[in-house]
Amino acid sequence: MSNNGKPSNPPGPSALNGASHPSTPAAGAKSAATDGNKPAPQQGPPRPLISPTPARTLNELADISNRAGLNAPPDPELVNAVGFTHFDTSNSDDNVLTVLMTRDDLHRLASQTLVRVKSREDKRDYLGVVVRGPFAEPNAVPANSTMAVGVITHGKKLTYTFEYHGRAEIELLGQEVGGVLQPPRFRPRPQSPVFVLSEEESAKVLGVGGPLSLGRVVGYDHMEARLDPRDKAILPRHTGIIGTTGGGKSTTVATLIHRAQLAGIATIVFDVEGEYTHVDQPTDHEAMRKTLHARKQKPDGVKDLHIHHLTGRDSRNPRHPHRHAFSLKFSSLSPYAIAEILSMSDAQKERFLRAYDVTKLLLEDFKIFPRSEAEKQQILELDEQDTGYPRMTIDHILDVVNTYTYTLGSEGKADTKSGGGRRRRAEEEEADAEEASVDDVPAMPRGLTLLSEFRAKVNLVKARVMAQKSSHESSWKTLGNKLQLMKRLKVFDVENDSGVDYDSMLQARRVSVIDLSNTDSPQLNNLVIADILRGLQEQQEKRYQQAAERGEPVTPVLIIIEEAHEFLSTSRISQMPVLFEQVARIAKRGRKRWLGLVFVTQLPQHLPDEVLALLNNFIIHKITDGAVINRMQKSVGSIDESLWNRVSRLAPGQALVSFSNFTRPLMVAVDPAPVKRLLVD
Repeated sequence: MSNNGKPSNPPGPSALNGASHPSTPAAGAKSAATDGNKPAPQQGPPRPLISPTPARTLNELADISNRAGLNAPPDPELVNAVGFTHFDTSNSDDNVLTVLMTRDDLHRLASQTLVRVKSREDKRDYLGVVVRGPFAEPNAVPANSTMAVGVITHGKKLTYTFEYHGRAEIELLGQEVGGVLQPPRFRPRPQSPVFVLSEEESAKVLGVGGPLSLGRVVGYDHMEARLDPRDKAILPRHTGIIGTTGGGKSTTVATLIHRAQLAGIATIVFDVEGEYTHVDQPTDHEAMRKTLHARKQKPDGVKDLHIHHLTGRDSRNPRHPHRHAFSLKFSSLSPYAIAEILSMSDAQKERFLRAYDVTKLLLEDFKIFPRSEAEKQQILELDEQDTGYPRMTIDHILDVVNTYTYTLGSEGKADTKSGGGRRRRAEEEEADAEEASVDDVPAMPRGLTLLSEFRAKVNLVKARVMAQKSSHESSWKTLGNKLQLMKRLKVFDVENDSGVDYDSMLQARRVSVIDLSNTDSPQLNNLVIADILRGLQEQQEKRYQQAAERGEPVTPVLIIIEEAHEFLSTSRISQMPVLFEQVARIAKRGRKRWLGLVFVTQLPQHLPDEVLALLNNFIIHKITDGAVINRMQKSVGSIDESLWNRVSRLAPGQALVSFSNFTRPLMVAVDPAPVKRLLVD
């Protein structure tokens, strides 16, 4: 203010810079000089360089501010907003929004966080999830500008930095309509507030509730990825656990075994390396114990472990009190599956099936099967694509194959000629006679050795073989050698061995490990897996029917197949379509009978599309091969690209988890295994 009470003019720029005022003589002289030495016009009082804003203009600005809400108190609803939706650009993607936030709110919007977007302009609410970011971007200049780069790189010398804001990409899950999530028809308008959902509400939206926990959801402090083992749409729909060596698959399997038992599930594990033969003991791995402590969990073994191993093979836990040796029954194997597993040529397969039919006739001749009307009815219902002929042993069919080889050889042909009519009459008499005693066994021709009860009527066996004529002795010899190889495994029809007790395996909370670590034969492993799978499926069918009659729920069953690529690789199922069809039937029937399959592999590229098509749930650990990721991405359509981009960078124990009950796939830090797991090379 001036001395006379009138407002003084503010100083001009020159005054602020310490320069002389234009009204000084020096300034006036300079002005005159610039005007061609003409005398300057008479000046009045000096005009101010900055004039006050007219009152009318100030009133108009105040009115604009009021109408824009700039002077209004903040909306209490927006206090909790974490950010606001940005404008769309020509590069915007459908169903994906850009959200901007202040520097102070950046920490509130973590990856995988669920949010609610309130489009207040058109009064629509949406749910979304953070799929990219949040990223920090400077306010004043582009992040890649020379100035921004210089400020950051000279952090040792400069304390100044640019103010910055946060940016995140959000994928819309749907629009909320009457409390129900529906596919979005529109996009939220720009500057729509975004709110973070609480963990309780997020868990409800994601559908991660249930008593069986897999681990903690990445992006949340306490939320766990949980399943309901009594939901028929989850575990019985079959699961794939996939990832490279060292990514955490085996730990996930061990954790799943432990949690499945707690949930009352009967669990069967085909263990080709013997890793899970000590899961009844708590883990002694120091790093695992520390991680368990951090998760407020304790080392803990399963309570009811039974180990099953083939007769004549050792287990990796030979001192376990509940070990059960078992053998396979030749009669339970489909003849078509046997032909595939033994890699028979077309000619060998034709001869094998012919020998199989002759053996069935001889079983009836010798009154081995069928023995009653009920068993005759059983034959009518028999499906040899699925199972074998009752009471047939490998010795029975070897006897028939050896007889073919003998009759086609020179000795057999000579023996046939010398026998003449007398031999034919003897064969006709034997065909109607009762089974002979050991003392009545006719002399065995040299070069022909029979192993089974068929020794009692050699001529009858030869008669049945001659009635189904064949040729090519060498092909029959090769077939006999392959069957002899099966016999030398010493796992078929072992005396005093009752085989696998399927009913005991299917008891609630029972953990049964099929220890295949000492077989040294993928073919034998495949025989065991195929046979036991079929037996488990048949027994579960019976238990399901019994439970339905009593009005009770049946015990859920989880079958875990380690090294699934060895059992069902692309090359194997192309050579063994019958075996795959058996597994496919078991998978389809199992969905209705509470029997779920879990395929575990570090080589998913070897699993054919037909196998992947059986799976609805996935636990995917680290995969480094881009070609494998691309193939899996095409096979598993429920996982978005932003999550696939993380698969190659997952830390051990982290997994991309997609279950049919989840609203969307989740990144999960799988819980450490509380049980002991043997490490394998």
